[in-house]
Amino acid sequence: MRKTTAFAGLGLAAALVLTGCSATAEEPMDETMTEEPAVVDTVNSDGAALRAQLTALLADHVYLAGAAIDQALADGGDLTTADVEAAVATVDENSVEIAALVGSVYPDAEQAFLDSWRSHIPFFVNYTLGKATGDEDLAAQAVEDLNGYAVSFGQLINSVVPELPAEAVQGELEMHAVSLLAAIDANIAGDPEYFSLLKEAAGHMPMTATALAGGIAANAGIE
Repeated sequence: MRKTTAFAGLGLAAALVLTGCSATAEEPMDETMTEEPAVVDTVNSDGAALRAQLTALLADHVYLAGAAIDQALADGGDLTTADVEAAVATVDENSVEIAALVGSVYPDAEQAFLDSWRSHIPFFVNYTLGKATGDEDLAAQAVEDLNGYAVSFGQLINSVVPELPAEAVQGELEMHAVSLLAAIDANIAGDPEYFSLLKEAAGHMPMTATALAGGIAANAGIE
């Protein structure tokens, strides 16, 4: 069990849990086909590339966030150590990459996306702080804030990509939050189940990436 007495400074970790699995697996060939199908090359299409890149970045988001949290816990909440600062910087680099990918299709929306994506960082931080110090009110408020963020993020995405219903995006963000919070709980408790829970959280990312990339491709006419 980790000591948590040094967590008074954890709320300053505004970049701790930001940004998000590997590229999608190649689909098996249908061995019953006797003739070569006359279809477009979907594997090498721009739409497939967008989906694969988004999947990889979102899965990285989960694993990098987990690594940053783990490092902060290991260092007793001291966010000034070189290891913690390096972990935080790497997490933020990932968020910038996600925003840049969105910006490659919607240049005018890149900064707004990045600002919104970064804004949920303190909520994960506050949850970690609350659970680590036994402040259940702080943890509960963080969950409420994350739920509110899911709503606003869904509305933002829908305003740019009408093909993506705000409620559907909200649902994907809520699933992401619930799964990552479960991993955080296990990490704080020193439960070895943490690793499988983190993997499970990352395992949700291909579905999220597929939904987002599909809507973006449809809206932008990407094939």
